[in-house]
Amino acid sequence: MVGKPVTTQPVYVAVLAEALTAKLKGAEVRTERVRGERYLFEVLWRKFDHMGHPERQQLVWDLAEEVLSKPQVRRVAMILTVAPAELATR
Repeated sequence: MVGKPVTTQPVYVAVLAEALTAKLKGAEVRTERVRGERYLFEVLWRKFDHMGHPERQQLVWDLAEEVLSKPQVRRVAMILTVAPAELATR
């Protein structure tokens, strides 16, 4: 039987996803491979309802720079920060 090739995520993806869920209690973190070893992260967190976009981005990117090496940070294509209230308006 021929199936999809098994692809494993780079270690940095799990490290950042775990750090985001640990720091942002109750957050839902999803990852998606963009190309090669570049990944997009989507973070859904209720406390983003009370934060502006720059504050959200500063929070997640500061954490990424804290837990990842510089080359690993460069592999993060994007970190989307989404509040539940924003999903309700879609």
